[in-house]
Amino acid sequence: MNGYDVIVIGGGIAGISASISAARLGCKVALVHNRPVLGGNFSSEIRVHITGASGGGHMFARESGIVDEIVTEARFSSIFGRSVWLETGQDIVLLDMVKQEPGIELFLDTDAKEAIMEDSSRIRAIMVESEKGSFMLSAPIFIDCSGDGVIAYSAGAEYRMGREGKEEFGESLAPDKPDGYVLGSSLMFTTKELDHPVKFTPPDWAYRFEDKDLPYRSHSPRELNYWWIEYGGMLDIIKDNDRIKEELTKILFGVWDHIKNKGNHRAENFILDWIGQVVGKRESRRFAGDYILTQRDLEEGTLFPDRIAYGGWSIDLHPPAGIFDLGHPCEQHRLPDLYSIPFRSLYSKNIENLMFAGRNISASHVALGSTRVQGTCGVMGQAAGTAAYLCKKYGVIPREIYKNHIKELQQLLLREDCYIIGTKNEDPEDIARISKVSASSSIKLGIEDFTTLIPLNSPAGESFIVTDSRIDDIFLYLSSTRETEVVLSLYKVNSLRDINLDNLIATSREKLEASFEGWIDFPVDRNVNSGYYLIKIDGSPDVYIGYNPKSFPGIQRIDLSSKFNIARGVYTLKLNPPSKPYGPENIINGISRPTCSASNLWISEEGFPQSIDLDFPEPQRINTIYITFDTNLDTPEPFRNVPEPECVRDYVVYYKINGDRIKLLEERGNYHRRRVHRFSEIECEGISIEVLSTNGDPHARMYEIRIYRF
Repeated sequence: MNGYDVIVIGGGIAGISASISAARLGCKVALVHNRPVLGGNFSSEIRVHITGASGGGHMFARESGIVDEIVTEARFSSIFGRSVWLETGQDIVLLDMVKQEPGIELFLDTDAKEAIMEDSSRIRAIMVESEKGSFMLSAPIFIDCSGDGVIAYSAGAEYRMGREGKEEFGESLAPDKPDGYVLGSSLMFTTKELDHPVKFTPPDWAYRFEDKDLPYRSHSPRELNYWWIEYGGMLDIIKDNDRIKEELTKILFGVWDHIKNKGNHRAENFILDWIGQVVGKRESRRFAGDYILTQRDLEEGTLFPDRIAYGGWSIDLHPPAGIFDLGHPCEQHRLPDLYSIPFRSLYSKNIENLMFAGRNISASHVALGSTRVQGTCGVMGQAAGTAAYLCKKYGVIPREIYKNHIKELQQLLLREDCYIIGTKNEDPEDIARISKVSASSSIKLGIEDFTTLIPLNSPAGESFIVTDSRIDDIFLYLSSTRETEVVLSLYKVNSLRDINLDNLIATSREKLEASFEGWIDFPVDRNVNSGYYLIKIDGSPDVYIGYNPKSFPGIQRIDLSSKFNIARGVYTLKLNPPSKPYGPENIINGISRPTCSASNLWISEEGFPQSIDLDFPEPQRINTIYITFDTNLDTPEPFRNVPEPECVRDYVVYYKINGDRIKLLEERGNYHRRRVHRFSEIECEGISIEVLSTNGDPHARMYEIRIYRF
C-alpha cells in the first residue's frame, strides 16, 4: 500500500494534530494507531484531560490551533449537543475530526511493527499488522507520535532513556548521577454516588494501605483525578508494561479499599464506576534531535530562532517508586514564563526523514517533566504535520526545513492558528494586511462591573495599556470600614507582566470616610507616552476593592506579594481620558490571541448588529477568508459545557463592489475560535463582517481576519 506523503504512527493528541494539519495542507496521510479508539491518554481507555501551558499558571497561555478544536468539540459537540468531557463520546469526537479530513486514511487496531530501511539513515516503509494481516506502508516522511517511539527505535534513531545526571546539562533538578529511572505510569478510576450505602470487599490480591502509606495524597470518593496511583518508574517502562499494569490494578483496589473501609472518608454511598484497563504513560524513549531541550531553556525562556511551539506546564517530576515513595508524589517547579520549543527537537539526528512529537521529543528528562503534557504535545504535533507538508512541497527532509524554510513554517503555523512567541503575521499573501480597517464601534479600557469586594490586606497592583498621551485621573471602586487614607502609585512598565517599580510617574492620596462605598478619583495629571503602566495600591484590611473573577485582555491584576506575580481576575478601574486598546486596527496587527503585552482584540460597544470593514486600496480577487474569534484564551482551561460567551455565534460576510455590499455567506450557531471560509473566486473592493450575536457576551469580539486568493 503506497502513495502516502506522510505516515503518522500513534493516534494520541500529538498524532491526531500532526495528521489533521498535514491533511488540511494537501498531504495524503496514513495514521496508524494500535488501539481501537483514538486519543491516547485522552481517550476513554485512560481518561486524562488535556492540559498545557495554562495549567502551569500562565495567563493567556491556552493552546489554540487544532488542540483548541479538539477541546472545544470534546466538551461541546454538535454530534451529541451536550458535553462529552471525559466520557466515551470523546472517542467519537476524535474519530469524527479525523474522518472529516479526506486526506487521512486511518488504521485503527494496527500495530506498527518494524521500520523497513532504504539505508542506515532513511526509512523506506513500515511493516504493520492488524486482523487483516501484515502489510507495508510507504512514504517519504514519517512522524512517530507513538510515545514509546516504536518505529523510531526500530529504525535505529538515537535515543535516551532514564535520567541524566546534573553535570551533563547543568540541571539542578537532575539527580547527582545518571540512572535508568523514568516517570511512572498511572491507572485511573472514577466513582459514582448512590442514594444508599454499598459495601466493598477488596480482592485477596489487592494491596492494603493505611493513612501512613499515603502521605501527601488527598483521597476522597469525589475526586476525579487519581494520577498519584503511579508505579513503574524503576522498571523497564516498555518491556514491563504488563507487570506495571498488574501492580497498578492491585494498588487501585487497595486505595479504594482504604477510601471505603478505613478512616472517615464519607464513602459509604460510593461505588467504583469505571476502572482503567490501559495505563497512562508519562515517559519512555526520548529521541535525539539536532537540539536537546533542557531545564535551562525552560527556566530562561530561550527564544529559539526555529521556535515552532511553546510550553508552560511546570517542570513536573515524580519519584521513580511512585506510590511506594513516602515523600511528595510530585515536585512541580513552576516556570516564570512560557518557553519556546525549537523545530530541531522534533526531527531525528540520524534518521533523515523521521520526525516525532509528543513525550518522545528531543529533551532531557527534566525538560520532559514539562513538555510531556497533552496540550503541548498537540501543538508540537501540528508543527510536525505542517513541516511534513513543506517537506512535500520542496521535496526535502526535515533538516532542510530548518536550514532553508523555517520562516515559512512559522508563518504557516500562525496562519493555522498556532501561537509562536514573539512572532507576527508577515504573510505576503494575506490581502487583509494591506487593507484599511474600520468598525461600527469599539469600547474603551476599564472594568466597571464587579462580583464582590475583596480586602486590600497587602499592596495590590494592576497593570494596563494606555493609548492616550495623558493620564489625568484613575478611578477605583473602593469601600472602607473606617476613616482611612489610600495611596495610589503609578509606574511606567514594559509590559502587562512587568513589575519593576523603578520608574515612578505619580503618587496620589485620597481619604475614605467610614462606611464609604463608591468610585474614588485619584488625580494624576501627567503627560505620558502610550504603553504599559502599573498602579500600586497600599494595603489596608479596612479597605476593600471591587473585584471581577474574569480576566480581561489589556488589564492584568498583579499580586505584589507573590513570587510569580500574575493573578486571576481584575480590579475595578477607569481612566480619564479613556484608553482605547480595542480598536479595529487590532484585526491586522499580526497577533491573533491575547498576550501579556497587548490586547490584540477588537471589541465593540454593547448591542448588535456590529460590523467590521476591510477596504482594499484597489480591487482584489479573493476566494478564502480566515476569521479568528474570542474563545476566552485568557482562562486556563474551559470546563464549561456551553460555548464561551465571548465567541461570536451568528454573523454574515459581505463583499463590496461598486459601492454595493453583497452577501457572500452567513453562519449560524458558531462556537469555534477559528473559521475558514472558502468560496468561488470573486473580485471585490473589500469585505464587511456583520456580527449578529455572540454566545452570551454583549460585545462583538474578534482577533484577526485574513484574506487570500489561493
